[in-house]
Amino acid sequence: MSNPSSSSPFPATRWSLVNRAAGADDVKAARALEELLKVYWQPLYVFARRSHLSPADAEDAVQGFCADVIRLEFLRSADRSRGKLRSFLLGAFQNHLRTLHRDAKRQKRGGNALVFSLDDAEASLKMHAADEETPDRAFDRRWAFTFLDLVLKRLREEYEERGRGEVFEVLEPTLVWNSAEMSHEALGTRLGMSAVAVAQNVKRLRERYRKLLEREIADTVDSPEAAAEERAHLIRVLAGG
Repeated sequence: MSNPSSSSPFPATRWSLVNRAAGADDVKAARALEELLKVYWQPLYVFARRSHLSPADAEDAVQGFCADVIRLEFLRSADRSRGKLRSFLLGAFQNHLRTLHRDAKRQKRGGNALVFSLDDAEASLKMHAADEETPDRAFDRRWAFTFLDLVLKRLREEYEERGRGEVFEVLEPTLVWNSAEMSHEALGTRLGMSAVAVAQNVKRLRERYRKLLEREIADTVDSPEAAAEERAHLIRVLAGG
């Protein structure tokens, strides 16, 4: 695994997922696109629903947009000097929705389209049904939670690859809260560790989580300044600001 804290994480042309997807290697492009769409399809779906599309129409709109992405037509024209992949994709999806409205027809699933499970996205909408939430805020909120889920998944996979899946499962709650009911002593009893060893493991877990989060953010922007702005934006969204 590459070191996420390398001294030069921002090459001249960034958006590494987009760069790989728009490249000539179809296998690498397919893998990069799958990774990209896993992060962004739910936020796009939530945006479409908050824009007053029905579940079926929102699903068709996202499927059609993703089909364009998979065909690389969209990515080959991407202007990677525009800063944030999140903002670029949302802008492109808004254009896609305007095109659908103008043509007065829905994009149909099929061909290279992916099949999505909408339960989580719909559940997210129901949780905030009472909120006067704009489509943009809905997109950002779903993006933030999906983004953190992706980072957590990467961290879990790292621990499992090292045969430390049980350690991750027990210590995962310490990433987001501290509780007297979950003292280092109590966690140590579950893991067969001393309280000191648990404290060290918690520290390493949090440090690795932070590094993976920074790496994922760096993968979607084109400069250290943009990465700092994106981190701040993520914090604001999670805080409800």
